[in-house]
Amino acid sequence: MNSADFTSDELIEQISRYLDTTLSAHRYAHSVSCAYTCKALAVKFGVDPEIAFFTGLAHDIAREYSNEDLIRYAAEDGKPITEIYYASPMLLHGRSGATVLQKKFGIEDKSVLDAIRVHTTGDACMDALAKILFVADYIEPRRDHMTREFYSSLEGLTLDGMVYTVLDGTLKHLAKKGKSVAPEAINLKRELELAK
Repeated sequence: MNSADFTSDELIEQISRYLDTTLSAHRYAHSVSCAYTCKALAVKFGVDPEIAFFTGLAHDIAREYSNEDLIRYAAEDGKPITEIYYASPMLLHGRSGATVLQKKFGIEDKSVLDAIRVHTTGDACMDALAKILFVADYIEPRRDHMTREFYSSLEGLTLDGMVYTVLDGTLKHLAKKGKSVAPEAINLKRELELAK
């Protein structure tokens, strides 16, 4: 699909209807809030705001699928599914969501699909759209963990600076909970540190 397709009311309505029937009310509201946060960040960082809105809206399309469906859809992208993902299939909802958007809705935009694919773990090869989604998913205003202090810590940062701050917060939270960290997140942190 070309960029004009992402701005069509018809496509947004189609995705919204699907999300409304497959997600809880809480998750749907998060998706809408994430879409608006993506759009605001896109304006700030020079990315097409309509494509960013669509990406934010659709990012959790597979978030409430069963573990079996998450594994099945993720496997369709041809990339290996390692032990950490079998142990925590919810980490696959980005990969599964990209497959669902491709198969059910005909979305072929590589940047959109890649952004959705990696939004749960991050990745060293993220483009600006993927970075915007990664940040927006964490900071959208409906998130319970967001504080005025955290928002203040993001002021004046570059997009990479925002990604690093969000990633650092995520990794600290996972360490506190004693949860495993996906290797993609470690690679992203290393890349961002090298770029400083």
